Amino acid sequence: MQFDQVVFYGRLGHQALTMFNLDTAQLRGARVLDCAGGPGSLSALLRADGVDITAVDPLYALSNKELKQRALADLDAAMETLSTSQDIRPEFNLNSCRQEHLQALDAFLIDRNTNPDSYIAAKLPQLPFNDQIFDLVLCGHLLFSYSPQSTGGLMKEPGLDLAWHRKALFELQRISRGTIRLYPAHTIQRQASRHEYAHALLAELPADWKGDFYASAYDQGHDGCTDGLALHRPSH
Repeated sequence: MQFDQVVFYGRLGHQALTMFNLDTAQLRGARVLDCAGGPGSLSALLRADGVDITAVDPLYALSNKELKQRALADLDAAMETLSTSQDIRPEFNLNSCRQEHLQALDAFLIDRNTNPDSYIAAKLPQLPFNDQIFDLVLCGHLLFSYSPQSTGGLMKEPGLDLAWHRKALFELQRISRGTIRLYPAHTIQRQASRHEYAHALLAELPADWKGDFYASAYDQGHDGCTDGLALHRPSH
């Protein structure tokens, strides 16, 4: 399975909570960043429950009409690729998957129309925020996912290489007061395994940061190890 660029592809809010192994009650009173937010409905879900959440994505520079067109085009292309992919289980229900993405897109567009200032056009590895401004930073389906295919990622060479990952994680640490969750931390393969870049980044963490893999129940059609990666400053 290969993509030439990062796909504008979103998930339902409750799916995002599952993949990050979180629940809404844990997030009340926290300031949260979703990076990259894409056309997902996590912001809409958490905001409705009183959570202070901001989403960033480079495509947020576009209008809602343009974003809908891009999301639908990317969804069609992704579904076509997945339909013939050997990297997911044959019985994985792509029709249900497609409908879930459409539901997420609808909720995203409504929330962005109502709360435009909470959706900021920006991208890693440089974000327009002050140091340690977010209690929790969430990054889904960007790091590791879009590494080069030779490492188990989705991008043709060179993809988002290890040097890019180092810069991106440094930036996420800069803006976080103490907690970061990354998902997936595994290869995008039928028999998934922990990504080599995740091991490398863990080994290089600054002394004031700790990290470990966590189990996630989110199902993308892969078998094997489907862990995420949780990082924190012990003093926070």
